[in-house]
Amino acid sequence: MSRNINKILNITPVALSNDDVVIGRLPYEEEVAYRKLRETHLHTHAFRYDSRTNEILNITLVPDAEPLGFRAKSKVAENLLLIASAIQRSILIWLIPEIKMINAGKRLSFWGRAPESLLLAQALKTHGLEPIKGVEVHIRYDIDCRLFWNARDEPYLGVVLDIASSNEISIPVSELIDKGLSIVGKYICRREEVAETEYTLPRLKTIGAVSSSDSNRLLLVDFDGDPDINASEVILEPRTENLKDVLRLIHPRRTDQIWESLEATRRELNTANGKLRRIQTVLSGLRRHPITMGDGLSVNLGDLLTEGSGAFPRLVSTARPHFLVGPQGRNSVNVPDYGISSNGPYMYLQHSPTSIVIAVVCEARNRGRMEQFINMLINGFPEDEWRTQNSRYQNPYIGGLLGKYRLERVRVVYQESAGATSAAYKSAADQLLKRITETPHLAIVQTRKSYKTLRGDANPYFTSKAVFMSVGVPVQAICIENIEALKSQLPYILNQIALASYAKLDGIPWIISTPHAMTHEVVVGLGYSEIHSSGRLGSATRYVGITTLFSGNGRYLVWGLTNEVEYEHYAEALLESLRTTVEYVKSDTGWQQGDRVRLVCHCYKRLRNSQVDAVKALARELSDNSFTVEFAFLDVSWVHPYHIFDPSQPGKDYWSPEAKRRLVKGIGVPERGLCYQLDKHRGLLHVIGPNEIKTGDQGVPQPLLIELHPDSDFMDMTYLLRQIYHFTFMSWQSFFPASEPITIKYSRMIAQLLGNLKLVTGWDSRPVLLGSLRGRRWFL
Repeated sequence: MSRNINKILNITPVALSNDDVVIGRLPYEEEVAYRKLRETHLHTHAFRYDSRTNEILNITLVPDAEPLGFRAKSKVAENLLLIASAIQRSILIWLIPEIKMINAGKRLSFWGRAPESLLLAQALKTHGLEPIKGVEVHIRYDIDCRLFWNARDEPYLGVVLDIASSNEISIPVSELIDKGLSIVGKYICRREEVAETEYTLPRLKTIGAVSSSDSNRLLLVDFDGDPDINASEVILEPRTENLKDVLRLIHPRRTDQIWESLEATRRELNTANGKLRRIQTVLSGLRRHPITMGDGLSVNLGDLLTEGSGAFPRLVSTARPHFLVGPQGRNSVNVPDYGISSNGPYMYLQHSPTSIVIAVVCEARNRGRMEQFINMLINGFPEDEWRTQNSRYQNPYIGGLLGKYRLERVRVVYQESAGATSAAYKSAADQLLKRITETPHLAIVQTRKSYKTLRGDANPYFTSKAVFMSVGVPVQAICIENIEALKSQLPYILNQIALASYAKLDGIPWIISTPHAMTHEVVVGLGYSEIHSSGRLGSATRYVGITTLFSGNGRYLVWGLTNEVEYEHYAEALLESLRTTVEYVKSDTGWQQGDRVRLVCHCYKRLRNSQVDAVKALARELSDNSFTVEFAFLDVSWVHPYHIFDPSQPGKDYWSPEAKRRLVKGIGVPERGLCYQLDKHRGLLHVIGPNEIKTGDQGVPQPLLIELHPDSDFMDMTYLLRQIYHFTFMSWQSFFPASEPITIKYSRMIAQLLGNLKLVTGWDSRPVLLGSLRGRRWFL
């Protein structure tokens, strides 16, 4: 493609023919009556509740209908949200005679019916085979009319279009069993008995995993409801592996060829340019359906928003930050990895201790390989081995913990586990701590990939981690499968583990170099993790992690509260975290009366008004102490319908071990750091570019949606968007930039690990919250 093609958003602006429109107004009474009103007038009216006047606004969709209630002519520009609802309702009415909706609320979601929307049927046809009734891979379409603001802060309507693939397996499980499919261990679903409306599909509900079966009855484990189920009443969960098993059952000799054809079609759909072409086709189809309001207001859908058009959002320039490393913290570098190798980590002369003890727990059968790996972790990957396999690039892990991170001495104490059970690991950790005279500075626990599916007392890693952390020792996991990786990958694995280990030893690998600010700034992140006590359907508790960062002398540093709370109490914990953090920073950095203070919250979900009010109360407390306080609440989310396309992006070359040749990834994907401000409260930040995509099959990544709460009184979105981008470079879990700011990433890691440790018998979180691990990066 030509290099001069501009960026494109999957939003088409709406042009409206008139300046005025007749609307009706009804008093709002209660929700049941409002729902009944919408159902009764489904085909003739669109409605919207106006909380400002406690009225139901309505507009007609057909020429022979009248608005309900008090009728009056009103300005179109003052009723854009009502017109957005009318556009959605008009599209819904057009579709429902032929299509069942998956979602018919504010966003319309449905499976396409045209042959090009049936991906498995196309793959089967390629091989001369008929479609399989009840088994399909559909294209799912999403349509959502929303309110936007252009760069001149003028409101307009836009229709957001998106597509994805969606599996269907509707054959009753009893039929699959009769045909010879083994379903033991697979999760099953049933359609809910009643759909939300007559034009929506009943929702799928996963009800359990099969432990045993015959053609009529299924016994379930990890179930929600009855553990004894009639096999004719349920279907397989439509996961990709189940779809392939069903396909193998029906076409055993042709499965691989059919699957290859299906995957080729699905890959094309998921690529940036393929998705863009499909979205443009959807837009062409919508344009063929005229949308007119009852009194003659007509709707025209424009082209997808393209850079340079009047409604395209404003570009926010971003740049990779500079980092500080070295003995005095004054060496400015562009790449932390190379900067640490050359200069040492940030202010390493102040790191204490420099002589450390590492405790290692591993299975007895893996002792030799662990010793080899730990030796390389301490001393570095041998240069002669690196040169024999890769002469083009510099060895990424020269010197090890001793050389790269400037530690003086590392002593290792091993303890073998008698087996791969939790009891054996716990016993090994206990024995190791009993037989050494000093508390280790770090523990390394050898794990297996299979441990990731185990919970609580059944997980050897968490049971041994609980033992070490109870005495204030942070723990680093090393997966035995990674040790067995290709020799060419070992230096990179060692490099990441060493980075996280040094941070857990309370070292600071690098910080961001920023200009000195006149405002004292406290930045807090909230992330959550949902922890199941057993299996996927076992009782789940949502934990919210809170982590705090602050800017001192213009430098962002990680500090103290690494807390986790249950979801119901996170607002109180946030307020307490802010209060404690502010007190710490105030005394540590010497705030003076009249100083400006800024509180910034990065949240995984939008805060409720009551929670915002609580933080406002803290701001008032500080104001009473003669500080000038401002605050900003930002929702940082992956859950949204927006995509940014760059048709001029040729992609990046990469080596594919499977194909044994160089391929191209990220065609049509924007570069990392591309940022647009959708309006004064919302921005899109692209954090996964062509370089960050792993393979050409990965598909088009979405940007982060960052939304500023309207009650915020610090409104500089350009500053806030750039700050979030800089925070994606601050993860000490990896040298690669993260796909989200560490405010959210660290918080979620805290919540996930502490939530899992709560399932371990006898676990006590006080060492993390109050003891020696407080304020340390034990969770990396």
